[in-house]
Amino acid sequence: MQVGALFGRYRLDRSLTVDVSGEVWAAFDTVTSRQVVVRVLPPDATEDDEFCQRFERDVGIAAQIRNPHIVPIHDFGQIGNRLFLATPTTQGTNLRTILQTTGPMEVSRAVGVVEQLASALEAVGAAGLVEQEVSPANVIVQDGGLIQLTDVGLPTILGAASGVYGLTCVLYECLTGEAFPTSAVPTPPVGMAAVIARGTAVDPARRYRSAGELAAAARVAAPPQQPAVEPAPATPPIDRNRRLIVAGLALAAIIAVAIVGGLIIGSGTSSPHVAVPTPSSSAAGPVSPSSSPTAMANPTAAEQVPPVQAPAPTQAPVAEAPIQEEAIPTPAPQSPPVVPAPAPPPGAFAPQVLPCYPGYEHTPPPDGPCLPPGSPPANAPAPVPVPAPAPAPAPQVLPCYPGYEHTPPPDGPCWAPAGP
Repeated sequence: MQVGALFGRYRLDRSLTVDVSGEVWAAFDTVTSRQVVVRVLPPDATEDDEFCQRFERDVGIAAQIRNPHIVPIHDFGQIGNRLFLATPTTQGTNLRTILQTTGPMEVSRAVGVVEQLASALEAVGAAGLVEQEVSPANVIVQDGGLIQLTDVGLPTILGAASGVYGLTCVLYECLTGEAFPTSAVPTPPVGMAAVIARGTAVDPARRYRSAGELAAAARVAAPPQQPAVEPAPATPPIDRNRRLIVAGLALAAIIAVAIVGGLIIGSGTSSPHVAVPTPSSSAAGPVSPSSSPTAMANPTAAEQVPPVQAPAPTQAPVAEAPIQEEAIPTPAPQSPPVVPAPAPPPGAFAPQVLPCYPGYEHTPPPDGPCLPPGSPPANAPAPVPVPAPAPAPAPQVLPCYPGYEHTPPPDGPCWAPAGP
């Protein structure tokens, strides 16, 4: 037999195993167009007529069994000088391969394997098959934990373990990682030694009466399994992100309302109950635009002396001693009176002024809009240039009478000139 060859209606695609019990091939069924596993027995099996009859009878019974822990049989018979049976492809791993790779199992898992195999052996016995080989080599472990028994119905090879004894050997190998029996017998876990001793007793009468009884005894002897603590369900990232987004939007809305409220309150006029005194122009009297503060505070002597009436032309001038005229004191300018602010009407309260954010201040204070320091007021009118004051005119100096002169010149009092 070789890859690509046709074995009856089956095309042989890949060799899986070759041992004393025959060959196992991954094949394609050209009639049903599906992938199958074909087990072909050695050629010398057909030379024994009794073996051939038993094969036809036992495999025919096994093909009628429907149990989740037994791999079903699609086809069986003889092609040429080779006996065969075809089963569906399974997605799992051989139990012996798992034990060789990962080592011994935990007690609870090993007992679970035995319980599922016990269900398969109970179904085989109920169908009428007395002996059924069972070992880690013909046990498939599916990815989801399902245990299935293969090669059901094949005649038991001489020396192969079957029934309760074979199932106890599977339990021992699952617990220790070693086949039973071995020269150096590993010690099974506490509580399981008695179960294994009874299941492998030399006298069949001292063994468990059925595979189900063995599985029940193993479950009782196993230590209690600690309940698994289920982790608290984590918050999905989408819900967490959605909560953060909603919280951020709510915070942004609150900040926006506070800013808009501050701008509306600050951009209005000042409080109607706070009066700012304004100097009245009528209190100080009219001021000539040509007068200067210096001229008003320090009047000249000419401005202080009233004008002298000229004498009649018919009279000769009489020399008179100069009379020093007294300066008339001028009252100091007074500041305009301060008008007190009117008291607010009863029951009126000043509107609440919200504080500005850091880096901003009320412009103008205390309740103007919130602007950066140094910014001009929002409603301030454009500054009007102030015209420069006109130069004050020179004071008018009246001439002295003949025989007199300004002492000191040019605008001092009129005095007679001093003698030589």
